Amino acid sequence: MRRYKGLRGSMGLRKFSRWGAVGAVTVLGVSLATMHADAASSVGCAPGGAVNVVAHQDDDILFLNPDLQRDIDARRCTVTVFVTAGDADKGEAYWRERENGPRAAYAFMADADDDWNKRTERFAGYQVEYDTLVDRPEVGLIFLRAPDGAMDGSGFPTTGKESVQKLFQGTLGAIHSVDGVNTYTKNGLVDLLLDVMQTLQPEAVRTLDYVGKYGDRDHSDHHTSGYLAYAAQKRYTNPHRVIGYQGYPMSSLPGNVSYADDDRKLAIFTAYAPHDSQVCQNEADCINGAHDIRSFRQYHTGGEYGGVQNVAPLATFTASSQNTKSGQLAAKVADNLGYSTTDTSREWATVGGRTGSWIQATWRNVQTVDRVVLYDRRGTGNQAASGILKFSDGSSITVAGLPDNGEAKVVTFAPKRVTNVRFTVTAVSAATKNVGLAELQVYATTVAPRATVTASSQTTGTTQLAAKAVDGYTVGTGIGYNREWATAGGKAGSWLRLDWRSPQTVDRVVLYDRPNTNDQITGGTLKFSDGSTVTVPALPNTGGGYTVSFPKRITTSVIFTVTKVSSTTRNVGLAEIQVEPAR
Repeated sequence: MRRYKGLRGSMGLRKFSRWGAVGAVTVLGVSLATMHADAASSVGCAPGGAVNVVAHQDDDILFLNPDLQRDIDARRCTVTVFVTAGDADKGEAYWRERENGPRAAYAFMADADDDWNKRTERFAGYQVEYDTLVDRPEVGLIFLRAPDGAMDGSGFPTTGKESVQKLFQGTLGAIHSVDGVNTYTKNGLVDLLLDVMQTLQPEAVRTLDYVGKYGDRDHSDHHTSGYLAYAAQKRYTNPHRVIGYQGYPMSSLPGNVSYADDDRKLAIFTAYAPHDSQVCQNEADCINGAHDIRSFRQYHTGGEYGGVQNVAPLATFTASSQNTKSGQLAAKVADNLGYSTTDTSREWATVGGRTGSWIQATWRNVQTVDRVVLYDRRGTGNQAASGILKFSDGSSITVAGLPDNGEAKVVTFAPKRVTNVRFTVTAVSAATKNVGLAELQVYATTVAPRATVTASSQTTGTTQLAAKAVDGYTVGTGIGYNREWATAGGKAGSWLRLDWRSPQTVDRVVLYDRPNTNDQITGGTLKFSDGSTVTVPALPNTGGGYTVSFPKRITTSVIFTVTKVSSTTRNVGLAEIQVEPAR
């Protein structure tokens, strides 16, 4: 076994110890054990790390570093998924040896022996290789081995011209892994990546460029891996950031990585290089070649926040001004599109607005929130450099440093119960002509939307489904009956169940009855996974919430059972159930 200590050959690179303090490994217990027992027992991972999704075996080193190195230095769970085999039409011997490249590189980054626990793991029904570093089991590599699609996505003859681009665009309904183990569909790959995220519970999802388009000088596999990862994280319900990294086109952009970081990045690449005959093999070639051009750069193409219930789309929006001619209306800040596209019609833009411009979200019902996420207009030269958030409770928060590249600015605070929030711009860039925002998100504290929801019955014909009880609309009737959960003739004995994949620490449940004249819950019980119960009295029949408080408890489920109803009840149900984390 080769021990990587941060010095490679005669390159004179600095020792690994300068890369930061190393903390203790936290081993995850029950939360993974219920999902992937084998993975949990052999991966020293706690929730809150990073899952990286890239196309080829050197993409992570070239495009995601130095962020990878910082995650590993901090002993965060760091698992990288390689979507393709990176076979480049060169056969099995090449791609199998190429997989040894990231093994060597990650051992180097972790200052550990290049010794891996290799095993087969199942995600979403697919069987893939999952390797963990013996000395640092929180560091992992997953190989999906889809065929390399070539630069333009046309594929290679030896793999039947299959490519992940063709799969993503629907030209092919399925493609085959180069090891003959899996037949992938588009939805299957998204499900696989989602299962990885749900199992490892990262707070960061790092991937390649999911904003750019095919044919923009980047590799087709880069974009497709980014698109697949982006689709998966949209369904991942833990709070998290997703970050897209630019690939080949960044070679024409200015260097932006410090000498110290770049020094380390080059050393990591030279740990990888002996296992890939198609890249530079020595310091001189790497410094003068294309790989080193990229090593001095790291550019994000997108960065979002998600996984928690965004209640901004439930609000109505007003603004100091809006551009009706271009369709850049105030409501566009909550269309869930502005941050993930370069289409400026998906943004809110003022008409000549600069400092003093404002936008306000107003809800019909009280929202309990603990963060606001702001996205500046991407690449337009109109920058809202800073501003103030003012809430209906009279409190305000100063916001500084909105990124000018479309990435998320996350503002967190102690939970507030509010009916509106206003963002006022206090500083703009010199070039600004029409200030605005690409997106504004407001996140609720409830953990109910992260759960799987089932019920004793539901009215499918009117789409009054169980899941509507966690959709954020605390008022159903009056806004839209299809925003409620309604049983099909259910009365006393009806139930609604929430199940989480990992334990939740909670101390309050807020229940909203269906606000109509017929159906009223006049009694119920809450039952938790530890068997404990809490009695619930009659719920208000006017649309208001009833808060049930109790000593905090750790649970993986809660069942609300209706024990009493009004005499006029025909179809009992709920407009909403909120489960609040203990503070």
